[in-house]
Amino acid sequence: MASPLTLRVPRSGPGQTSRHVRTNVRLLDDVLSEAIRYLDGEDAATLVEGARKAASEGGDAPHLDFLFSAVKPDEAMLLARAFACHSMLANIGEDVAGRRREAESEGLQGAARTVAGALEALDLKADALDALNVVPVLTAHPTEVRRRALVDREAEISRLMALRRHSLPPDLDARIRESLFREVALLWRTRLHRPEKITVADEIRNALSIVRTSMLPALVELYETWSERITDGGDVPSMLRLGSWLGGDRDGHPGVTGETMRLALKSQSRVILDFYAGEVRKLWSDLAISDAYEGATDALKALATAAHDPSPHRFDEPYRLALEYVFDRLSATAQRLAGQPVSYALGPSGEPPYDAPDAFVADLETVRNSLIQHGGARLIGARLNTLLQVARACGFHMLALDMRQNADVHERLVAELIQQSGQEVDYLSLSEDEKVALLLGEMAHQRPLRSPFAQYSEETTRELDTLEAAAEAVKLYGPKVFGAYVVSKTATLSDMLEPLVLLAQVGLMRGGAEPTATVRVSPLLETIEDLEHGPDILGQWLDLPLAKAILGEKPIQEVMVGYSDSNKDGGYVASRRGVARAATALARTCDARGVGLQIFHGRGGSVGRGGGPAAEAVLAQPPHTVQGRLRMTEQGEMIARRYGDQPTARRNLESLVAAVLTSTRQEPDPEPSDASKAAMDALAAGSFGAYRKLVYETPGFTDFFWAATPISEIVQLNIGSRPASRTASRRIEDLRAIPWVFSWSQARFMLPGWFGFAGGVERAGLSVQQLSDLSVAYDFFAALLSNMELALAQSDMGIAARYAKLAADVEGGQAIMDAIRAEHDRAVELALAIRGGTRLLDDRPDLQESVELAAKAVDPLNHLQLELLSRRRRGDEDEELRLAIQLTVAGVAAGLRNTG
Repeated sequence: MASPLTLRVPRSGPGQTSRHVRTNVRLLDDVLSEAIRYLDGEDAATLVEGARKAASEGGDAPHLDFLFSAVKPDEAMLLARAFACHSMLANIGEDVAGRRREAESEGLQGAARTVAGALEALDLKADALDALNVVPVLTAHPTEVRRRALVDREAEISRLMALRRHSLPPDLDARIRESLFREVALLWRTRLHRPEKITVADEIRNALSIVRTSMLPALVELYETWSERITDGGDVPSMLRLGSWLGGDRDGHPGVTGETMRLALKSQSRVILDFYAGEVRKLWSDLAISDAYEGATDALKALATAAHDPSPHRFDEPYRLALEYVFDRLSATAQRLAGQPVSYALGPSGEPPYDAPDAFVADLETVRNSLIQHGGARLIGARLNTLLQVARACGFHMLALDMRQNADVHERLVAELIQQSGQEVDYLSLSEDEKVALLLGEMAHQRPLRSPFAQYSEETTRELDTLEAAAEAVKLYGPKVFGAYVVSKTATLSDMLEPLVLLAQVGLMRGGAEPTATVRVSPLLETIEDLEHGPDILGQWLDLPLAKAILGEKPIQEVMVGYSDSNKDGGYVASRRGVARAATALARTCDARGVGLQIFHGRGGSVGRGGGPAAEAVLAQPPHTVQGRLRMTEQGEMIARRYGDQPTARRNLESLVAAVLTSTRQEPDPEPSDASKAAMDALAAGSFGAYRKLVYETPGFTDFFWAATPISEIVQLNIGSRPASRTASRRIEDLRAIPWVFSWSQARFMLPGWFGFAGGVERAGLSVQQLSDLSVAYDFFAALLSNMELALAQSDMGIAARYAKLAADVEGGQAIMDAIRAEHDRAVELALAIRGGTRLLDDRPDLQESVELAAKAVDPLNHLQLELLSRRRRGDEDEELRLAIQLTVAGVAAGLRNTG
């Protein structure tokens, strides 16, 4: 589909960009060397310089391997730290060069107008925005290996490097250079690894740090821009909101409880109420309007009269008095919700707290209406308008929290509640039809299953306590505090009904003749099979009178689709095709019943887990599946990468909204022919078979995976609070998708991002010409090929083959490696033949350069990691060796910038 909206920032020629990148990386390398020499002495600097020189002469040079084979554990730690820091600094150098490129091409200015530009290009009025609902959802999935201290240090180095983009006087340039040395030296002295496992509280704190410093300011700036450019200072719909799983994602995580939910919401509330109070205080400074010169409405005077301001200097300033009252009520609200007054308060407030965000919004509207009636709209200013917009979008919770739990857990809870209620029913042994009938019967009346006198299992008690916390949250923050109740592993209709029965136990769902639910249930379709059956399950749900009543007069049903588990289940092509087919079928199922569809995309950072440019992914969605509504997970390292600073956060947020608008309102291209659909289905089926044959049907493959990748070391990393595996087994089926992808990335296979494509082409009997035709007919297939080519470019079969040698004792290990290499080489041939290229990514020179730069930075880390892993595999249990391996993992992950 040819989009009228250019989402990619205009790029200068690769030669100019390369020059800036090389200059930045060389400077940062010099500063790092200077810091190592200054802090650790000449011997340390000489060791690092020798290794860097060996690496620059060829990452797989024999003398590099010889050097690493002789290093002691403490020297290995020094080298691992040095190369890891080099990787981080190289990324900063590239990013700063990219921002220079964007500034020179006026790309930032263009990006700031993308929503307005989309409206103009599509010949739409502002009311086209009314139906938009775009929500990036932050998750705590453990793919961010960097500590928050490192992220903050990198941000400061990036800021200083950005200052050097301009021609500066020598004395100022020297001062910035010295500040740069200090920051790099502090980075060198900052511990790269976490000595203890990260907690849920840590994850909440880390994510909110980014929200506070970049995402929220970007959101504020966007609403101000949209108001000015789209509605000439008027209101725009709350089309962009923020969501979170932090503190609410219980799936496979016993550490997420009612207490973590309370902590998350309390912390979120603190951030947004502090922001509101700061903005109200600024308005208070602005609106020193005396009633001697300008009148005010009765409603504004009533607010002013309610204030308790003892100052005799403000008796004739009704706007200031009114805003003083609003500020004090906000502070009291913070005391009630967050346990302490807002940061700007001098002490506890004596005013009543707001019961709901709507009351706060109403007071702000009172101020605005008075200004309009007494003085004119031009006195309002952008600050008040923007504050109103943000308050409507964020409420007192800021991030709409999702709850998530596995369908198997719900089934056990319902079974225990029924058994403890005295009913002589073995719920677990019932057929699906019998379960549905029983569950509908329970919701047809108000009788609770839960009894205060019953003794429940630890699991049931914990789950019910969490749901009680959710009910408390609705009372405190309002019904918009929760985004959805996501049901993992949804495979049947009963999987959607069971959480409703559980919600009914705490008052979040009411049955009877007119059933209602405060929290909507969103099924998560994760496996290839679940994606195929999902539309049928959705149809069964929507046909129920219960569903029709709960969804209301303007029904919208959300369905979440998972890219990660479906990829681990069936490979890259089958997963992507399964998601696309499911989306189309889900849209048709909803359309046939007059229900709107909202798809929630569970994407990760890597290609294998649905990663890639978010806006481009939206534009490549099947026709009629976006419908103005989209939620999308933002996970791990991608949160800092996409939202780590305000300009980047703003650019990514707006491009996402613009893409949703464009995908929704642009006339779709003609439907692909039946022959094209059949070819795509044949490719997906063939790819599924090729992938399953390797991963699940090849003898010894599981042992090969555990030996040839650093999975054993990764599961011991303290990068997330969630367990790496659902059980204690080594089965791939039980391993979570994130460590699966993470391990292949570390060993430079990148297997989840491409394996099965070439085998699928062969099994389907497709020619290069047919594949080229498919890429023209299908935006989806063109995007699939584009992302696959990136994964192929990031892989390195030479380095991967060395990791495979770690599995020398695994039966058939060499044959497995040969099969992987053959599939890789054939996939490269096909990708180039379909596109007509001669080198991977040669149609995207900036991206090609970025991949090559990352490879140059991480290659020596891979070779060092290989040496250390081989020692570990031989039984060396030295603690410094273990820490050195963890440092190499952190360095490779930071350099590649997509771990999982």
